[in-house]
Amino acid sequence: MPALNWATHHRLWTLGSGAAILIVAVIGGLWFFTARSPGTQIDIRQALLQYRQNQQVERATGSTLLPPSGVYRYRTSGSEHLDVGGISRGFPDTTEMIVTDARCATLVWEPLEQHKEEMVECPLQGGILSMTSALTYEEIAGIQTTNLIQCPSDAYLVPPPSVGEGWHATCHAKGQKIALSGQVLGASSVDVGGRAEPALHTRLTLVFSGSETGTNPADYWVSLQNGLILREQETVDVSQEAGPLGSVRYTEQMAITLSSVTPIR
Repeated sequence: MPALNWATHHRLWTLGSGAAILIVAVIGGLWFFTARSPGTQIDIRQALLQYRQNQQVERATGSTLLPPSGVYRYRTSGSEHLDVGGISRGFPDTTEMIVTDARCATLVWEPLEQHKEEMVECPLQGGILSMTSALTYEEIAGIQTTNLIQCPSDAYLVPPPSVGEGWHATCHAKGQKIALSGQVLGASSVDVGGRAEPALHTRLTLVFSGSETGTNPADYWVSLQNGLILREQETVDVSQEAGPLGSVRYTEQMAITLSSVTPIR
């Protein structure tokens, strides 16, 4: 989600002629989310294990234009909801982001074993950062889904000065067309561990059409030193048709703020 993803980017169902069966499965899964824990938090040991496995595969280049690899901790608030049966679950107060780097950096925010948002940010000349892809994995009401969004190089997280204060790009996922619009909201700073870290405040808004419809605006405070996401606020509101039984609506709100600029390895 990013950014970049951080996000950003939620495809709830793969629907066909079995829509009625799907809704039955959702209702059947209601007990799991009301009578038991709604999600399993990823702890720091699991995050470090994932980082060490992925970083070894990635063979990092150590680019100074990208955030240093490692595991970062964030103060967190927010929750996600389905409008079927009142299903909802909250995010833990503290979560981790796993950063691995090669030519590009992969940022994975995984607050729960059942929820993961992944963004790939790539450096361009002049300190520009582009969000080339965003992946979301979710397991909710017994249904597992993975959605991969691919974006062109002009889907900026940090834009070049030549674009001014706004830019547009078109991204794609299976059965979906996503209109991306970006906006620079100005230079800012984020309090990280009692220290003001300089940041660029940008907003990316995704508008979905096709197999699902809805919007996903997200604000990012990106480090001006290395592209690390210092703070993020995201809102998701998407719906997908469920055949003759109507549509299913998914909503999410989240906010994360970095606790320390020093990664854990």
